[in-house]
Amino acid sequence: MKPPSVPPQPGLMQLWSLREDSGLRPGPEGPGSPDTWLVGTPWGDVRLPAGAPVVARALERMTYGPVSLDNVLPGFTDGTGPEDGDRPQHAALRDALAALQHVVVRTLTLTDGTRQMTVVPTARRSRFTPGRPGADTVHRLSRFAVLRTGPEGGVVESPLSAHRVLLHTPQAGGLVGCHMRPTAVREAARLLGRPLEETRLVVGYLAAAGMLVPGIPRPGGTSLVFAEDREAPLAHWSPYELMLHQRSRPGSHDEPVGRTEVRAVDRGARGVRDVRGDVIALPVPGPAREGEPGLSEVLAARCSLRVDGGCPPSLEELGELLHRSAGVGPSGRRPYPSAGSRYPLELYLTIAGGGDLKRGVYHYAPHGHLLTPLDTAPDLVDDLLGEAGTNAGLSHEPPVLISMTARFHRMAAFYRGTAYTALLKEVGALQQTLYLVATAMGLGACALAFGDTETAARAFGLDWRAEPGVGEFVLSALPEPAAGGAGDEVRASPRPWRSARRPSGSGR
Repeated sequence: MKPPSVPPQPGLMQLWSLREDSGLRPGPEGPGSPDTWLVGTPWGDVRLPAGAPVVARALERMTYGPVSLDNVLPGFTDGTGPEDGDRPQHAALRDALAALQHVVVRTLTLTDGTRQMTVVPTARRSRFTPGRPGADTVHRLSRFAVLRTGPEGGVVESPLSAHRVLLHTPQAGGLVGCHMRPTAVREAARLLGRPLEETRLVVGYLAAAGMLVPGIPRPGGTSLVFAEDREAPLAHWSPYELMLHQRSRPGSHDEPVGRTEVRAVDRGARGVRDVRGDVIALPVPGPAREGEPGLSEVLAARCSLRVDGGCPPSLEELGELLHRSAGVGPSGRRPYPSAGSRYPLELYLTIAGGGDLKRGVYHYAPHGHLLTPLDTAPDLVDDLLGEAGTNAGLSHEPPVLISMTARFHRMAAFYRGTAYTALLKEVGALQQTLYLVATAMGLGACALAFGDTETAARAFGLDWRAEPGVGEFVLSALPEPAAGGAGDEVRASPRPWRSARRPSGSGR
C-alpha cells in the first residue's frame, strides 16, 4: 500500500527589525554638518553616515516591524544577487547593522507569515552572529538558561546572555526541549520531523543567543564537554543566584530597575492575628549610661557568640535591645536604614521561657514598642527553636530567636527589579545593628545563615508569598561563671562591661 503523501513543509525566512524603543531620525542640520542619521536607542543615540540611500530605507522599514531585507536589497540574506562581487550597498547596510547590533531584533518566520522565534537584544554589549552548525554538531541547553511563559508565548533567558529569545510556536519550544540533554542537530530534526536545513538555522540562532552551548570533544574523542561546565568563574554560581545578581543591577539587561513613582496601597499589611494574651509594653531605655562603651570599642569587640546554656534576657534587656535596634524614635526614624524609608521588615520573637516572658511567639510593634503574644501551637515553637539551635551549632535551644519577615510589596511597589536585593541589604543592616547593641549590652548574639520558610509561615500565621521569612538572629544573656570554675561553655569571652549593663535585680 502506498503511504499517504505529506505536503511540503514551508521554509523559514529571516527577518530584521529594530527594538520597539528605538527610532530613526535625520541628524542635525547646519553649515558644515555632514549628512547623518540618528538611531535613538535605550542606551543613547547612534550616529550613522547617510551614505547609501538603501540604508535609510531599510532602517525605516525596520522601525515598523520585522521585514525581509531581501525585499529591500535582493540577495542580502545569503550574499547572492543579480550582481556578483562586492556591492557597496550591501556593504553599507551590513556596516550599519553591525553598528546597531544592540537594537536589531532577528525573527525567524514561516513563509506563510507565522513567526517561529525572535531574538531580542537586551544590553549595549549585545552581538548576534548566527551560523549554521553541522548536522552532527551536539548542543545542550545552557544550565543557566530559564524557560518561562511570556505575553506572546515562551521566553528563554540566561544571565550569561545579552539576548532574550521569544518562542512563538510549540515547534520552537519543542526544539528547546530537545536540548535538555546533549542532542545533535540531525537528531533534533528527526525528533521534530523538521527539515535538516531549517533545524540548522534555528539551532544556530539559539546558540548565537547563548541559550545553547556546543559540545567540545574530549581528548581522544570518546565524549563531550561543555565550556560553561569548565569555566572557573562559573564554578561557584548557582543558576538562581547568578540570575538574581544579574537582574538586580542595571547594565546587562533591559528590565526596569530603580525607583518608581507608583504609590500602592499597603494591601499585604494586616494586623497581628490569633493573639494569645494581653499586649506587653516593653520598657523604654533611658539615656546612655556613664561608662558605656564607645562605637569604636563596640565595633572592635563585635563577634558572633554562640552560647550553649545561656540565660534568657530580662524584659528590660529585650526592651532596650529592640528599642535601640529597631524601635521608632521621637523623630519617627529607626536606628537602621531602609531604602526609601519603606521599612518592610517585621520582627517575631520566639521565646524559650524560663525568664520574664512565657514560652511562645511574640510580634514586635516598633511604633508602640510593644510585644503581642501569638497563639502559636507549642510544637511549632519547638520546631522554631530546635531549628535555630541546630543552625547555630548549639546543643540547646537558644533563649531567644528573632525572626525577620518582609512585607515584600512595601518595597516592590517602589523599586522595580531591585526590591529583593535591597530587602536583603536591609536585613544585613538590621542584623549589624542588633549585633552592635547586643555587644554594648554584653549579650550573646549570632545571626543565622537561613531559616525554614514553611515552619516560620505556619508559626506566625502568614502567607509566605506576601510576607516571607528573610532573616534569623539568636540572642542570649551570658551565664555567670561558676565560682572557681569555668561555668557553662561560651564560645567567646564575656564583654568586660557586661556586669555594668546588667539591670539590677535581674538575678543573673
